[in-house]
This record gives sequence, structure tokens and C-alpha cells, in this order.
Amino acid sequence: MAKLSLICPCYNEAENLSAFCEHIFVVFADIIKTYPQSAFECIFINDGSTDSTLSMLCALQNMKSDLQNNAFLLPPPPAECEIKIIDFSRNFGKESAIYAGLQASSGDCVALIDVDLQDPPSMLKDMFAKWHSKKADVIYARRISRTGEGFIRAKLSQCFYMLSNLISAVRLESGVRDFRLMDRQVVNALLKMSEYHRFSKAMFEWVGFKRVGLAYEYIPRTQGSSGWSFWKLFKYAIEGFVSFSTMPLRIAFVLGLVMSVLSLGYGCYAIISTLIFHNAVAGWTSLVAWIAFLGGVQLIILGIIGEYIARIYEQVKSRPIYIEKQPRDTKD
Repeated sequence: MAKLSLICPCYNEAENLSAFCEHIFVVFADIIKTYPQSAFECIFINDGSTDSTLSMLCALQNMKSDLQNNAFLLPPPPAECEIKIIDFSRNFGKESAIYAGLQASSGDCVALIDVDLQDPPSMLKDMFAKWHSKKADVIYARRISRTGEGFIRAKLSQCFYMLSNLISAVRLESGVRDFRLMDRQVVNALLKMSEYHRFSKAMFEWVGFKRVGLAYEYIPRTQGSSGWSFWKLFKYAIEGFVSFSTMPLRIAFVLGLVMSVLSLGYGCYAIISTLIFHNAVAGWTSLVAWIAFLGGVQLIILGIIGEYIARIYEQVKSRPIYIEKQPRDTKD
């Protein structure tokens, strides 16, 4: 008997939840036809949603015992599927939701998928089949085109992957999604990585294991809008650079060394020009510009060092990665 745990982070996904459940429950039924002894658990993480996402998830969970309680017209989960809900006390972000889902999972294999249906749930059948036949420990989805994305956003994404692979020993493949299925031993390895600042894309690569990729075309979002703004993507990129590479610190050292050598050379030139050739010191404008430039370089170097120190500071405080909100007891 094989059990599949499906982790579904949710942030204001009320418009997509019903369609997602309909698709994923059909996939579960298809898997059971091929592998009759299979069982499932859907772990929904409500990441501080402000819409009716939590109410819909609770209704879905209650349908296991009361099929009449279906005010949101949700499709009933199959008998082989257990519904679990993790309700965050606030919005902690997708990385925290993934970590919470991995902790709560109990399956022999664990899959991650977004609820917005931009990743095809039907691919889960092929992932499960490859895992069941022991062809791979990690089966991931890779989008082969960026059709539908803005030109600037697509180019910036390509630049991120190029720069990340240049400065980090962990190689990231462009187009790889969080949508994947992993063996239990892979999940256990990921849970041993207790970083407060988590960058799952690189963590999935860092742990290793045998991997297989499945390609698919871009699927537009049917409902709602993406919560990933340019600013959030920029912060996420910085997280990736700092979390899995010390190259920025080396670049800062080399940059400081080069500036010191250039400054020393310029100082020697000014002294020789004045004492030997009796040239008057001139160029106040260029001198001010040079001082301003050096000041900017120093601030950049301090900023790079500060990013690493800030992560050390937040890690040693040992704050929880997320806080789960428990339902209130309504009894007197």
C-alpha cells in the first residue's frame, strides 16, 4: 500500500479552490484504478488568507462526515483521501507553508502543487507512476516556455538563473516549478535543513537524489491574480543569492581590494606629480566625484555584509518558521 501526501499552499485562493479540487480528485481516482491499494492525504495550508479560503477548506474537510454540508458546491473528496488543514496565524509566505506541509505529511511520497491550476494536476499521475516504479526519487515539472509572461519579467527571470548558476555551486534549471513529487527519504532530508530563511528551489537541488523532469507548456491563470509582485520576486532572488552562495562576500572583498589599489596608485601619481614635476593639484570636481564613488562602493560592500549578518541574527533567535492557529473551543 502506497500513500501520497499532497501539499497545497493557499493564499486567497477561494476562486480557484473548487476547480482545483475537482481536477485533483479525478487524478486520485485515476491513480486508484491503476494502483488500487493507494491512499491519499491533502494537506491544505491556509497562509493567512483574507477571503473565504479557510471556510471552504473547513467545508471540504467536514464533507468527509457530512456530504450535505456543501454550501460552496465543492466536489466531495474520495473515500481514500484524508483532508488536513493547517491554518497560519498570519501570512508567513509560501516557503513557510511548504515547510509546514512537509512536517505534517505522513505519506510514502509527498507532492507539492499550487492551487491556481497553473501547474497541470494531471501530471501527478505520471509522477506517481515513475515514483512507484522506482525510476526516480524526485519527479519535478518544468515549464518549457514563458509564453504569457511579460517581456521584462521573463528577461529578469532568465538573468536570475544565469547569475545564480554563476555564483552558486547549486545549479538551478530555468523553468523548474515547485510542483514535484518526492520520496519520503527526500522529504526527511529537507526537514533536516532548519534554516529560518528558506529558498526551496535551491534546497530541492542541494539534497540530491535521483531526479526526473517532466516538461509542459505554459498554462494561464484562470481566476484571480498572482501574489508575486516584482518587489517580492526581487526579495526572493536576493534570498536565493545569499542563502546558497558566499560569492557576494568574495566579490565585495575583490572590489574593495581593487579600489584600494587604484586609490594607492592615484595617490602615488599625485605625490610624484607635485614633488618632481611641480604640478599644482587640480581637479576638485573629479576628486569629489571619486570620493562619492568610493563612498557608494563602501556602502554596497557594507550592505552585502549586512545581509549575511542579518540572517545570522534572525537564525540565532530561533523563532518558529510559522505559527499554526488553533480553532477556538466554542463550548462553555
